[in-house]
Amino acid sequence: MPIPRGLSRAWSLLSLRGTRALLSAPRYRALVGVVGLGYAFVSMVVGGMLYFPSTPHRIGWFFYVYPTGPGPAWTYPTILAGGPYFLLDLPLLSGILMTLTAAGIGLGMSLGVLLGFRLLRDRREGLLKPTAIGSAAGFTPAMIGLVTLGACCSTTAAATAGVSLVAQSSGSSPAEALANAWYLGVFQMVVVYVALIAQEQLVRVYGFLVDAAGSGTASSDAGRPVPTSLGWRGVGSTVLRIALVASGLTWALAMFAGWFATPPARASGSMWFGEIVQHLVPGVLAVLVALFPAGTRAFWERFSRGRSVLLVRAALVLSGISLVTWLPTSLTGPGVASLGNELLGFWGFPGSWGAVAPPALGVIGLSLRWAFQFGLLGVLVVVMGVSPNAALTPLLRSAGAIPSTPAPAVAREPTPTLSESG
Repeated sequence: MPIPRGLSRAWSLLSLRGTRALLSAPRYRALVGVVGLGYAFVSMVVGGMLYFPSTPHRIGWFFYVYPTGPGPAWTYPTILAGGPYFLLDLPLLSGILMTLTAAGIGLGMSLGVLLGFRLLRDRREGLLKPTAIGSAAGFTPAMIGLVTLGACCSTTAAATAGVSLVAQSSGSSPAEALANAWYLGVFQMVVVYVALIAQEQLVRVYGFLVDAAGSGTASSDAGRPVPTSLGWRGVGSTVLRIALVASGLTWALAMFAGWFATPPARASGSMWFGEIVQHLVPGVLAVLVALFPAGTRAFWERFSRGRSVLLVRAALVLSGISLVTWLPTSLTGPGVASLGNELLGFWGFPGSWGAVAPPALGVIGLSLRWAFQFGLLGVLVVVMGVSPNAALTPLLRSAGAIPSTPAPAVAREPTPTLSESG
């Protein structure tokens, strides 16, 4: 049975089909491997999983697999191997997460190098003619910056030294993040994957430039989005989308950080309210509208005619209001608070007023938390519930335009044959 077109496009995006196609040549696969292995090596050394002694140990070579042990359950089975020159202590779960993260970082960084090199080279050599393609290629510096931004930022966030970043974005402490390193690994992997999806979208917008410069013909797909002049509004739209992805992703993942102290089976009703209504709904929605503004608008227009959509819109308004206003004392608790509750707690008001002590993140950390994870996400969800078009219009200014006709092909001089050359 053929896959419906909408599902086929979604699977193509989620499977990073465009990225993998561009990096299919052997030399680019080798680049992906080198970058990924380099990240994995540095990550293991910095994280303490791989240790090189200053002087060789007087021991023989060994390799053990421990199925269980005295440590946390998620650290087993553990591989312990080494010899005179190195020691490796690798929990299986951490190894799997690190391998996936390293592969993602290899893809992202290699894609940035490939596109940057090709487009700058072809532009300098004049292969991009002054057609619609050549005009669009004038925006390649901004495009290259956006392509590499995702990979570089994901590398920074995924580094083991970014424990404090994970802790601040989730409202937990660095000690809790270190004690629950499985969460750190999941956080790293999800951040890298979302960055790769954003890069995949840029490949779909700008990939035809690479095709045109490399093969002499532009894509014949009339539905392919093409880059348009950004201007100040477009730049603001891009910045807004980046802020929504970062805020929404960290806010949604913060739901799992609440399980450090209270497992889901022991969570109260108010905690489930905070995790689902206050974290999961606004976080996931922010990532979706930032990465897929046009797709979100098309989906909303298609399914917004039924009466059940009123319940969805009411739930969105409730979710946003619970973030930016104030919650009564009966609802507040660990991980359950609004912006007003944390402000009251920061200013020293009593708990009977609904005051909740904010996490110890410092002035800068709290300011970012209140401005983006409470304020920006709360306003977005409320506006989406009241007027979805008003919320999506600013995001569409940097999503590319859909041409009504295919972009013109780039003309190339025909290669003379043997008979023509005499």
